[in-house]
Amino acid sequence: MLGVNWLTLLNVIEKRKEVRLKMKKKKFIQKTGKIWLLSFVVMMSCSTVFALDPMGSPVAELRQGQLEGGIEYSHSTMDIKLHHGTWIEFFNGFYNGSGDATSFTLKDFEMNKVYFNLGYGFTDNLEAFFRIGAATSTFGDSIWEDSEKFDGNVDLTIGTGIKATFYDDGKLKVGGMIQSSWGKYDGKLDASHWPSADYVEINMTEVQIAVGPAYKLTDHVSIYGGPFWHCVTGYLDDEATEEIGGNIFDTLFSWDIDDSSTFGAYFGTKIDFNENTSFNIEFQHTAEADAVVAGFRWRF
Repeated sequence: MLGVNWLTLLNVIEKRKEVRLKMKKKKFIQKTGKIWLLSFVVMMSCSTVFALDPMGSPVAELRQGQLEGGIEYSHSTMDIKLHHGTWIEFFNGFYNGSGDATSFTLKDFEMNKVYFNLGYGFTDNLEAFFRIGAATSTFGDSIWEDSEKFDGNVDLTIGTGIKATFYDDGKLKVGGMIQSSWGKYDGKLDASHWPSADYVEINMTEVQIAVGPAYKLTDHVSIYGGPFWHCVTGYLDDEATEEIGGNIFDTLFSWDIDDSSTFGAYFGTKIDFNENTSFNIEFQHTAEADAVVAGFRWRF
């Protein structure tokens, strides 16, 4: 460390600790004159949007002892509220400070999921399923608002759930379902003018509960749907490493995903190609999100 200008180095450290948080503060100041124009839109549309997993018919469809396999795909774009942020910094491996990080909304977090689903009928009116799959994700310059972009890896996502039939009158069935899923989405957050990329990791756990009917229009076509409740929790970590004057700065920013719940409704159509093979497509909607889901299923 001989020849180091300590005054200059300390100034660099302090400026670096503030620069990213100032990016968001500057953006906020520039926009305050427009907030009143947007307030009504925000109240009506809400800013917290979450991923929606495939649900399918809300009733049990497997006979006792019957197995079902399937492939499901879902696409969603969401906004995520991040709260209770903190940061901690290390200078050449030694603790250099910590504090609170600004709360904000991560915009346009886009996800594509592909699941393999395996279901089993415990009785004619009760079935359970397990799904495992892969997900990709991306979002734009929401964290630092510095023209950065996140490109996620191919990540693991898993889920499980149960479905039950409460009423069965031949063509009309009424039932309910509950499902949960967990996913980890990680990758590099980078901008062309940054000296090095950040590493971002997002962990989310979701729960969906739905009730509703399924009605058989013909021997091969059914419709289904109903209201549902959705809840999500998790966290986002952003790890930044920079080298300045031969010195290494490591900073970890961490936020909680706001524990939020919302109500919505969904509608779907199922086409039975034969007794054991079917295709379904559904549309899910809440005040905060829309999702399109499709899947193939086969029974054996």
